[in-house]
Amino acid sequence: MSEKAKQLRGPAVREKFIDVATDLFYANGVHAVGIDEVISRTGMAKASLYRRFPSKDDLVLAVLQRRDDQFWAAWDETATRHPDPRAQLDAQLARMQRLATGKGYRGCAFVNTAAEFDSEANESIRRRCLAHQEELRRRLGTLTTELGTEAHDRAERLADQLTIAIVGAFAVGGLYPTGGPAAQLRALADDLIAATVGAAPPADPIR
Repeated sequence: MSEKAKQLRGPAVREKFIDVATDLFYANGVHAVGIDEVISRTGMAKASLYRRFPSKDDLVLAVLQRRDDQFWAAWDETATRHPDPRAQLDAQLARMQRLATGKGYRGCAFVNTAAEFDSEANESIRRRCLAHQEELRRRLGTLTTELGTEAHDRAERLADQLTIAIVGAFAVGGLYPTGGPAAQLRALADDLIAATVGAAPPADPIR
């Protein structure tokens, strides 16, 4: 154990393992990263990791929880700044477009992780990834309903379409160093919204 690692105590030790695993799993894939590599990068003792994460799956779930918490914290902060449903939707889409077109982006961590795990052998991990996508769909459904669509089924259909657009932008965004088709996410969303509710884009577009 390194001298710096010895200075960490309590919850900070757990957070350090999650910090390192988050970066390694995202850059290389979960299966390509062994527990020994995580331990080596932290400078901690192996026993310190296993006291907090009895299995690698437990560590993967902790990483997914960290990512989930961060994603929705950013969503909630954006929602607070943009209480109007249409302005908020545009702001949320702008944030996700920036994410998908940013340097070093490698795709949605939840979709990437789910693709690595068998649905039966690793059900808890795939279920956790699905829960994130379901929450995205639920929040979009709340916003599309508040846009003033004439019928519930139209709001639900729009929410499904926006979900596909966002997840698609995340997927294709991971293939390009920067930019690429994901830069059209907001424009695509504007077209979908206009086709459903006939509303023009916000007068003051989010940059």
